Amino acid sequence: MNDESEPTLEQVTAEIITQGSLRREEVCARLGIGDDMLEVCLRWEIITLPEPDPEGVVLFPLEAFDRLQRGLRLHHDLGINWQGVNVALELLERIEELEQQVHFLSNQRTE
Repeated sequence: MNDESEPTLEQVTAEIITQGSLRREEVCARLGIGDDMLEVCLRWEIITLPEPDPEGVVLFPLEAFDRLQRGLRLHHDLGINWQGVNVALELLERIEELEQQVHFLSNQRTE
């Protein structure tokens, strides 16, 4: 018997997908890391801890999930320390921004 006040797993999953955010446990599960590793990444500001919603639930935006995933790859695959990971991620994001600007400007020239 399911208490009607308790959401089903499908409802919770749909809510997460709809909001474009992930709960802390979901972030850890999808990345295969423990809460302790997430804490290390928060301490080194690989991602920042979002403010809780009005109900006190912390939801990480998908952008934070993507950044964390990239940071973990840099750390594990290339052996970059956490301070270096943070710097590398900032540089990669800046490069992506510049590439978007170049693409936008080149599209304007051809119109």
